[in-house]
Amino acid sequence: QLSFSALIPAIPILYWSHNAKQERAERYHEVSTRLRIPSVETIDDLMVEKCQPGDVILFDRRCESCASGPAAALGCLLGKTFLCDEEDGTRSVEKGSYEHCGIVVPGLS
Repeated sequence: QLSFSALIPAIPILYWSHNAKQERAERYHEVSTRLRIPSVETIDDLMVEKCQPGDVILFDRRCESCASGPAAALGCLLGKTFLCDEEDGTRSVEKGSYEHCGIVVPGLS
């Protein structure tokens, strides 16, 4: 009885996590199998061409799609709440709701 009642709140979290991981896998497959047309650059190609090691990239994550787990989604929501608050006029970023950043690190491809 007790174990079943403890499992009930976990069902939506497991469902969400499964969907987020599946969405990420579908996106990866879409990008890896995309037909590349010579001399036509996509946004991804421009990013790869223009970014230099050490560049900081700000981006806006979709919190509902954080496939890392519920803790990552909660951290994303908290980051949006505290860093991107527009109501009182104090924010950490000027335009947009960029709550996540990445640093370009050289590597092997």
